[in-house]
Amino acid sequence: MNIVQIPAFTDNYFWLMFEDNNKSAVVVDPGDSAPVIKSLMDNNLELTDILITHHHNDHIGGVSKLKNVFPNVNIFGPSDSRIPANNIVKDEDIIKLDSLNEEFRVLDVRGHTNSHIAYYFHKKLFCGDTLFSCGCGRLFEGSHIDMHKAMTRIKKLPTDTMIYCAHEYTLDNIGFAKIVDPNNNDLIEMEREVQGILDNGGFSVPSKLEDELKINPFLRFDVPNIKQSVQNHFNININDEAEIFKYIRQWKDKEYD
Repeated sequence: MNIVQIPAFTDNYFWLMFEDNNKSAVVVDPGDSAPVIKSLMDNNLELTDILITHHHNDHIGGVSKLKNVFPNVNIFGPSDSRIPANNIVKDEDIIKLDSLNEEFRVLDVRGHTNSHIAYYFHKKLFCGDTLFSCGCGRLFEGSHIDMHKAMTRIKKLPTDTMIYCAHEYTLDNIGFAKIVDPNNNDLIEMEREVQGILDNGGFSVPSKLEDELKINPFLRFDVPNIKQSVQNHFNININDEAEIFKYIRQWKDKEYD
C-alpha cells in the first residue's frame, strides 16, 4: 500500500492511497482539488473514492471539483448536511474499497465537530482533526465529554497504530505539552527530532500511537503528574479524567494559542 502525503494550504495534509498494481486511488479529506489532481497525474492514477472525516472547508473544499473531474467517484462521510457525501457511514460501519482491496472501519470520534469520524485499517488511523501529534482538535461543536470519549477510544487501539492526522502542528503542540508536562524527557527528545525533520523539509506526521501515549497531554489525562499539573495550574481538585481533559484543553485554548 502506497500512502502519499499531499501538503496543502499553510499546514494541511491530504492522504492519497493506492496499490502498485492498480491505477485506482483513494484520498482522505481533500480540501483543495489542485494538489490532489497533480498527485494523481504524477502517479498515473484515477480517483475512485474520497473519505471525509468532517465538514470544515479545508477538508472538503476540493470535493466538488474532484467530482467534476472524476464523476464516478464514491464519496464517503458522516451524516451531515454540510458534507457532500453520496455514501453515508456511521460508527462501526465497515467500508469495502475494491480500489484498494481493503476494509476500513468507521469510528465515531465527535468532539472537534458533532459529526466527526475517523477511518481505521491495518493499524492506520485517518483521524482528521481529532488527534494531532502531541495535540488534539479544538472543541468547535462537541463537548469535552465527547472528545474525552474519542481520546479514550483511540488510546485502546494497538500501540503500533500509525496516526495520519491532517495538520502540521507538532512543534507548536510540543511547546504547550512542555508547559503541562515539564519533566517529560520524551518531549524534549521529540522536540529535537521534529525540529530536525522540519528543518530538512520533512513532515512530522504520521506519528505512532505508542509515542503519542508518551508525549501527548490530551491522551495522558490518566497520568498522575498530568493531573497534578492541571490541579496546580487551576488551583482546584479534580478526580474525573474527563474533567482533567477539559482543563487541559481550556489551558491551551485560553493561555497558549
